[in-house]
Amino acid sequence: MPDATRQPKTYRKDGGDTTVIASGGVLDIETGGKVLANGTQGAALTAQLTTLTHTEPGTPDYAIQALTVTTPYGFVTADEGNSVLKAIANLQTRLAEVEARLEALGIVVAN
Repeated sequence: MPDATRQPKTYRKDGGDTTVIASGGVLDIETGGKVLANGTQGAALTAQLTTLTHTEPGTPDYAIQALTVTTPYGFVTADEGNSVLKAIANLQTRLAEVEARLEALGIVVAN
């Protein structure tokens, strides 16, 4: 006789129409497995651009002031401009990491 006090952390409900993964449960997608929506894998993300290269700011300055209004337009200090470039490069790196993980899980098609 099964133990009625033992509750699985993954189970089906609604006549098998819904799979529930409760707290502590795991969905393990093995190598080559995919996650599909309506039988379709998510489209590939937009191809990445080349990651920016930039000069490290002497003192990071993330309190960006209004751009200068004299010709040429620009940042008030070089550190402000380099801080913005550093933040953009960091976003590129982090998004590339997210994309790689989504591709590895089979959630989106690889580029």
